[in-house]
Amino acid sequence: MRELPPEVRPVVDFLNTVDVEDGTDVFGDGPEALADWLVEQGLCRSRPSVTAADVQAAIDLRRGLRSLALANNGEPVDAEDVKAAQEVLAALTLTLRLPADADAAKNRPYLAASGGPFSEALGRIAAAYFAASARGDWPRVRRCPAHDCAWVFWDSSRNASRRWCSMRVCGNRAKARAFTERRAARPA
Repeated sequence: MRELPPEVRPVVDFLNTVDVEDGTDVFGDGPEALADWLVEQGLCRSRPSVTAADVQAAIDLRRGLRSLALANNGEPVDAEDVKAAQEVLAALTLTLRLPADADAAKNRPYLAASGGPFSEALGRIAAAYFAASARGDWPRVRRCPAHDCAWVFWDSSRNASRRWCSMRVCGNRAKARAFTERRAARPA
């Protein structure tokens, strides 16, 4: 069983800020809710000033990455969602900074954004996605294919074959639906 790498956690948490089953969206409450979430997650060193356009950018980035997570489960990519996310990434001005102090061997490089704390936070999420992709971890980030769920989860199975966020809930519902459909299709 492979555990969720700590570097991937920010992406999974970001993707699960929308809960299809409960009908909730952390960012749906506007700029203040997004700013609160970014601070709570430790993605900003200071409270960012967030606008309605920033909320839309976060939602667009989330949509694109959620589409890619669903593709990891064998479903088609929504090209419009990915395009919207790409446009958000293109607007970010990010710079990788190398540690420059005497303890450089202990420090890690970090992202700096000319757009301020909000841009830096989205940059951290994007960097976590790209790092997971480069390490080969991204295919284990999956979105549940159940349309009434769509939860993003880490496939911790040994052979990376997990399909459902929960076999007891979503997997069982899918099996029950398939059984009912097969039964209804049989001639009487």
